Amino acid sequence: MARASYRARRIRDTVFKEEDLFGEPAWDMLLDLACAETSGERLSVSSACIGSCAPPTTGLRWLAVLEKRGLVEREEDQFDKRRVYVRLSPKGISKLKEYFRATRTP
Repeated sequence: MARASYRARRIRDTVFKEEDLFGEPAWDMLLDLACAETSGERLSVSSACIGSCAPPTTGLRWLAVLEKRGLVEREEDQFDKRRVYVRLSPKGISKLKEYFRATRTP
């Protein structure tokens, strides 16, 4: 459901062709992280910011908010200390599951 929701948002952006019309970087980031989680992928902080579909500084700001609220966690790359990964926290996973259960159409 997260993948379909994220894809639908990207299609909406393509159809309207208005970069500043829609914007929920935190939600886009959570959806992108959920997609990565289900695929077993790891997202770097840079990739998560790209997934927010916002300028990098905005993505970083929202990533900090999500981390402060306990929805995401950062993890250092053990092989490259310059890279940091980000993933949904257990709370973030739980909240997204709760959201998708609540919005599921019977």
